[in-house]
Amino acid sequence: MLPGERSQRRAAWLFLAPALILLGVFFFLPVVAGLALSVTDFDLYAIGHAENVRFTGLANYQSLVHTPLFWTALKNTLYFAFVGAPLSVLVALAAALLVNSRLTKWPTFFRTAYFAPFVTTLVAVAIVWKYLYHPRFGLLDAALGAVGISPVDWLGDPKWAMPAIIIVAVRGCDMSPCPNWRRHSCSWA
Repeated sequence: MLPGERSQRRAAWLFLAPALILLGVFFFLPVVAGLALSVTDFDLYAIGHAENVRFTGLANYQSLVHTPLFWTALKNTLYFAFVGAPLSVLVALAAALLVNSRLTKWPTFFRTAYFAPFVTTLVAVAIVWKYLYHPRFGLLDAALGAVGISPVDWLGDPKWAMPAIIIVAVRGCDMSPCPNWRRHSCSWA
């Protein structure tokens, strides 16, 4: 190895070191700790005394597989992933075509609509979606009422909660306006 290559290699490791340390401390270490704790009977009271923790092997996973709530959460997560991800790609492709097409009548409007989530704070966007989905005063239910359709409890009804969350996620805002969506037993999944 030439002397210049050695100094370049050392410089590369010095530049990579902060990122590697952060990855190790904030990603790999918690993953290893989580896996280690998953095969014990760990609870919060055992934090002070490590000798209170007992090895349980795969009993926690066996218990998890027999819990109906786990299967409901898994079904909802898979539904979100397999509907939300392709829909996000399709909406992003359509938005890119609208923004860059010469045939679009209002390209400035579509550019503004496309980039609005990137310059709007998450809290403001969450509040707007909360009011859009409000069961009594929301704009969506007002529009449905104008055409004679009864109001929908978008975030409270298990049938509509996941599609409502997917719409928000596809729009470019990663928030969960319905904190209990994992527990819903949904007829649409």
